[in-house]
Amino acid sequence: MPLIIASGLLIALVYTTFVYTDFKKGLWDKDIRGRLLEILITKKTKLEKALYSRIYYTKSIAAYVSLHPDVTNTEYDNLAAELIRQDPVISSMALSKNCVIGAIYPVKGHEAAIGLDLLNHPKRREIVEKTIETHKTFVAGPVELVEGGMAFISYTPIFDKANHQSERFWGVTDIVIHKDLLLNEARLKEQEFGFIFALRGMNGSGDTGETFFGNDSVFRHDPVVVDVELPYGSWALAAIPSEGWGTYNDQDQILFVILVISSLIISILTFLFVRAMIKIRMNEQELKAIFRSMSSLIIEFDRDGTYVKIAPTNHSLLFRNEEEMLNKTVYEIFDEPTARFFHDSIIKCLDSKALVVIEYPLSINHEERWFTARISWKSDLTVIYQTYDITDQKKIQQELAISEQRLSELNATKDKFFSIIAHDLRSPFNQILGFSTILLDEGDQISPQDQQSYISKIYDGSKQTVWLIDNLLSWSQSQRGLLVYSPSLFQLSKLVHETLILFEENAERKEISLQVNISEEMQVYADKDMLSTILRNLVSNAIKYTPQKGTITVSSSPAQDSASKTIRVVVEDNGIGIDSSFLETIFLINQKNSLPGTQNEKGTGLGLILCKELVEKHGERIWVESEKGKGSRFIFTLSAESDPQNR
Repeated sequence: MPLIIASGLLIALVYTTFVYTDFKKGLWDKDIRGRLLEILITKKTKLEKALYSRIYYTKSIAAYVSLHPDVTNTEYDNLAAELIRQDPVISSMALSKNCVIGAIYPVKGHEAAIGLDLLNHPKRREIVEKTIETHKTFVAGPVELVEGGMAFISYTPIFDKANHQSERFWGVTDIVIHKDLLLNEARLKEQEFGFIFALRGMNGSGDTGETFFGNDSVFRHDPVVVDVELPYGSWALAAIPSEGWGTYNDQDQILFVILVISSLIISILTFLFVRAMIKIRMNEQELKAIFRSMSSLIIEFDRDGTYVKIAPTNHSLLFRNEEEMLNKTVYEIFDEPTARFFHDSIIKCLDSKALVVIEYPLSINHEERWFTARISWKSDLTVIYQTYDITDQKKIQQELAISEQRLSELNATKDKFFSIIAHDLRSPFNQILGFSTILLDEGDQISPQDQQSYISKIYDGSKQTVWLIDNLLSWSQSQRGLLVYSPSLFQLSKLVHETLILFEENAERKEISLQVNISEEMQVYADKDMLSTILRNLVSNAIKYTPQKGTITVSSSPAQDSASKTIRVVVEDNGIGIDSSFLETIFLINQKNSLPGTQNEKGTGLGLILCKELVEKHGERIWVESEKGKGSRFIFTLSAESDPQNR
């Protein structure tokens, strides 16, 4: 919700920013151009005023001469002197009858211009002809003067009006105006107020003419332009910002960035504010829920162990209902030992004024639960008793203990595995290698009887090695969960006979009788390979620990303590038996239970461990009944019926 609100606000603010900056950009552009237009109009006015005040001089001369065509040079000089009055902007004034300069004021410094035929001058002929043609004053230039310098020349045509019947062209009068002085008087500068100015329109050609003041590039950058009106034609006065229009665009961009960043900050603050408000609301609800469903129980006890107050927290932890416990002592609620334990803890807290922590079990609603309590001093007469249910933690502790036991078993398994490889598997190989070496090195010197004995021992060592490797492989697969349980229904006696055949030679050496007491109709539902391994290990152990001329019997019978169709398989011998101290640990991996046989046969202790795991793989159990010197009975159970369920 805070993210949605903040995102919506951000979108609205950014949209507003776009609209505002676009609007502001138009205002700025309009304001700047308006301000610049005002400046240009002011400068235009000043320029026109400065220019026209001089042009009027020529019009005055033209008006006088048109009425007095026979004016003398002296009269002209007096008239010009009266008009100019030492005007610094005017370089000179001239009177040209038939377009030939005949009089000029002042003469000093302009003597070279006397006698100049304007119609024969390449740069002035076109202007003079246009003046005559239009009958209007024409401002030429700026042009380079004969005497040097740049100036504007205002030409005014003169027509003889003394003869009222017709109007005859008499000549022209002109005034030479210093360009720079005129522009200075109009206060026109190339750069001012943060703007660049330029003026173009040579010979009154307006915006299409050449630039004669300022930089021509001004006209290529979208300038503000005003026309300086001339008697005939115009000049174009233009201006742009000195830093270019991009400066204002940059200001737009800066404003846009500032507004976007501000929008983002406002959105983030809004997000944080809304989230904080929601968290406050949630925390308020959570606190209410905590107080309504607090997992602990809070009680106030006095020195006598009386229940003074019971807070409205988790009453499910109460041993009895609240009404039954208030104003009663712990001795009225619990048995004597439990009540004494609680009361002593309360007295200890009151006397020491220190926190007392206790842990105890209680049976609530016929379920054993564990609790831990923190008893805090409140006053000299009362304490606050806060208790928590730690049953789950206790279960976790028990599971950890089981895990530790399992880890110990795994370590023992690893040690057993390395021990078998390092010692038990090495011994038969040493035997095989030893006798093989003797036969290879001294075979021609050994009697046939000894050779046969050595070969027999090599054969026994090989069988022992194969047997041990077979057990190791089965055990390893079982430890890694790779041993697949594949049960089927088959005849038990047949598998037992096939197994005993493997041990006939070993049994004959010790003159041991192998007997089977199993009905041919007896069938079991088991994994045939696993059961064969179990029988081989149990029979092998029985032969090892049975003396000369002993008896080993494999039998089966229905299990009397089972309602299901289960049988008991027994491998029994009359051998040396097992000491009672070994009976409880004989199937444990972390115990060393292997003892030498009656003829010092060596064992690993792995066989019985493997038997236990394989029997449990069937979902059954195995155990031993034995007495020292009276033989042993290894018993395990099997199912006698098909069971499709994976056990």
